[in-house]
Amino acid sequence: MSNSYILGIDLGGTKIAAAAFDLAGKRLGKIARLPTMAAMQPAVTLMNLKRAAKQAAAEAGLDGPPAAVGMGSTGPLDLCNQVLLDKDSLPRLVGFPIGKFVAEELGAPLYLENDAACFALGEARQGAGRGASVVVGITLGTGFGCGIVIDGQVFSGASHNAGEVAYCPLDGADYDSACSGGGVVRRYESLAGAARALDANRIGDLAEGGDATARTAWKAYGATVGAAVGTIAAVLDPSLVVIGGSVARRAELFQAELESAARKILAPPAVERFRLRRSQLGDAAGVTGAAELGRSEYILKAKETDNGQE
Repeated sequence: MSNSYILGIDLGGTKIAAAAFDLAGKRLGKIARLPTMAAMQPAVTLMNLKRAAKQAAAEAGLDGPPAAVGMGSTGPLDLCNQVLLDKDSLPRLVGFPIGKFVAEELGAPLYLENDAACFALGEARQGAGRGASVVVGITLGTGFGCGIVIDGQVFSGASHNAGEVAYCPLDGADYDSACSGGGVVRRYESLAGAARALDANRIGDLAEGGDATARTAWKAYGATVGAAVGTIAAVLDPSLVVIGGSVARRAELFQAELESAARKILAPPAVERFRLRRSQLGDAAGVTGAAELGRSEYILKAKETDNGQE
């Protein structure tokens, strides 16, 4: 059947990624990517979301609606009502009923989660965290994201906001500011003594080229991220922490400092068990986790229907 597939969507502040997956969790075709254009009118972002979904289906040779849509979006989110609430990354879509939009425009039910939770779920089921009972996924990019997966399922908490640690205080700022790409920039500018109009990627190039100031900035950044990760690990005692996102691509510049700072916070038995890995799925982690979310919910609903519970 043409609709025997799950659509996974990763809705971020800068880009939208979408891919089709079969009912066993295998990706079909390439990942479609389009800019979010979050500063434009809401209709522009929504049009690109729809276009990305259609393109993903076309890449897989599919022309019908999906059986279900799983979506990871920047948070916070109102998961009960499937409403977007991120005033920083998606300011023009605050209060938007994304579930209703997907049902009407893509012809399938939506299963929504925080994008970091989808990253963690993708890595837990198909990536670096396979076989681990408690996986914490950390995304380092334009912000700081945290997702929690226990025994293969996303842990959302009582209000569906578990892992929303972006505004927790850290290093005179908060997790989002101190542990994002902007945190690298601020470290570098502080050490250099002036603003240089550089982004984290360029500072990474400088560090890899041997620039001492850039290398020191990355090490200081790693220690700061380690304080955040260590605190999270102290509370959750995970089997594994997986890091991903655009900034994590430079992990070789700061991973040692991150792990050292994290271990200083942990109790002795937890220090011995602490494991940190880089993302195995890379840019595909978000859409993979979103599809896994949709796939699980679809299968559960199908079983309930077969058992006469609906």
